[in-house]
Amino acid sequence: MGGISWQSIRFRLSVQYSALVFGLGGAVLGLLYLAVQMGLDSQEMMTHLWEGRAVALDGGRTFTLPHYEELEVEAIESIFNGIVLEKVAQYTLIAIGVLFLLSIVIGWIMSGRVLKPVGEITGVARDIQASDLSRRIALTGPDDELKRLADTFDEMLERLDAAFSSQRQFLADTSHDLRTPLTIIRSNIELVSDDPDAGVGEWRRAGGVIRRNAERMSEMIAGLLAIARLQTGQAQSIQVDLAGLVSAKVSDFTPLAEETGVAITAQVAPVTVSGVEVALDRALSNLVENALKVAPSGSTVDVGSGRADGWAWMGVRDAGPGLPVDTDDRIGLGLSIVTQIAQSHGGSLASFGGIGGAGTTMVVWIPVGDAGTEPPTFSPFTDTS
Repeated sequence: MGGISWQSIRFRLSVQYSALVFGLGGAVLGLLYLAVQMGLDSQEMMTHLWEGRAVALDGGRTFTLPHYEELEVEAIESIFNGIVLEKVAQYTLIAIGVLFLLSIVIGWIMSGRVLKPVGEITGVARDIQASDLSRRIALTGPDDELKRLADTFDEMLERLDAAFSSQRQFLADTSHDLRTPLTIIRSNIELVSDDPDAGVGEWRRAGGVIRRNAERMSEMIAGLLAIARLQTGQAQSIQVDLAGLVSAKVSDFTPLAEETGVAITAQVAPVTVSGVEVALDRALSNLVENALKVAPSGSTVDVGSGRADGWAWMGVRDAGPGLPVDTDDRIGLGLSIVTQIAQSHGGSLASFGGIGGAGTTMVVWIPVGDAGTEPPTFSPFTDTS
């Protein structure tokens, strides 16, 4: 914990503990002193005259007194009481001094024991860096307030670690996917520029390639802008009808699906969520585009929405080659954007089936009013075959 600091919590707790113990101890000793004083004041001394002397009997003790014609019994009692009270006062002051020192030491030791978990939390927090959030406090001991504080801190680190990992993956996907069309554009420009015999046909071919890749980059940037608006809070949430969104998306992609010999169908159930419509539209478009790229001719791509276990969902199911078994492979900017959009709506992107085999189902889960803490772990699509 370091040296003594007059403004530290440990010092202030020590003072409070000491004041409490010292105050209670001093009050007890003071009351004891008052009780002794009151007892002595009410004590009666028996006095007898025997053979010319006064004998005082008090609690079994005998005091032989000189012979006086008129014995001042009250004065003698006052003398004895004063002596006793003086001794009691001396011992009381000594006890209070010792109690004060002990209360300071005990308060310092006890506050150190109580604040030891806080020191561990502080040490972990000091060692954590933004690039490495793998450290955890993992505090042991009874389930008290400090244990729950440490557990809450660990849960926060878990969420931050997942968020940073997602951001790093997102940046890697963005860098890779934006670099690809730029490389294609540059190579085609260099190819026709370095060829002195290039004619109009070569230039037109290069222009077509450049235009397609420029449109691809434009779509990527639109997706990135949608993510940026969500993360900066500039996008306004409204009530979005996912069933209507899915039906409209199926109509938009039907011509493209027919060109590749793929049937695209809608499997919808009424469900409404609070979200940013343009972002959810972008997420669904990315899923449909990915499915149509991998779906074999003659197969069907299902686009659906609905509600399961208190969670709203929208997703796409295809009969393509499935996701790669190696989950460490880059998933591409399209799915990274979908993941970011799902997380910004409090949900997640999940994949079902097709790992290493045929067919993949991609589902965006979005919590609604009675949603549980975790989305369902099954595919919400129904078998219509």
